[in-house]
Amino acid sequence: MIRILLLAFVTTAVASAIGCADHATQPNPPAPPPPAGSAVVSLTTPNSDDGALVVTLSGPGLTTMQVSSSSNLFYSRAVSDSEARVIVVGDIAAGPLFSFKVADGKQLSAYGATIQQVATRGDSLRASTASYKLTIGATP
Repeated sequence: MIRILLLAFVTTAVASAIGCADHATQPNPPAPPPPAGSAVVSLTTPNSDDGALVVTLSGPGLTTMQVSSSSNLFYSRAVSDSEARVIVVGDIAAGPLFSFKVADGKQLSAYGATIQQVATRGDSLRASTASYKLTIGATP
């Protein structure tokens, strides 16, 4: 699955580069600030060459998910009103990954995030995700 996503990313990047060959390159714009009442999912990783993560986010009323770094690709799919699958692809480092809107009247303790898979930037799946950690905190 990660290989398919990375292949799609490379194909899109090549097509974009060809289409923009005569245009000046602009730096990535900063990611928009998270909406009010949001939480941020942050990563602790033992590695410096992570290239893709598959995360399951659970909790009530999951909406308005967005990536924390505009240099990473971000895909999300709602499995239900209380579960979403998220894929982050790029030069992944420790720190904020993505944010989501907290449902009205709900506490951060009602939400959880788990890492399902991790791939290196060289497109190899990590044998274990045991030393990875995700935390959910309030946005600044």
